[in-house]
Amino acid sequence: MNKTSTTEKLILYLYNETGLTESVLTQNKIDTDPEVETEFDNIKRAFRYVDKALMNPSPKCLSNILEYSARTSLKVNA
Repeated sequence: MNKTSTTEKLILYLYNETGLTESVLTQNKIDTDPEVETEFDNIKRAFRYVDKALMNPSPKCLSNILEYSARTSLKVNA
């Protein structure tokens, strides 16, 4: 398994987007290959940060989005 393929499969596995056979094979690879296990742990950690960032945007970020929305809606309606 090459690294890109392994990473993609681990991401799909993390989000339960693999079939039963692929899930079993992926879990077996995680359990038996220390490099794959480390990769999977890193992916899980990264996704926790992504989920947290998406759920808790800063006030500045929200302000920027609202300002952009206001500016672009004026152009469309003009």
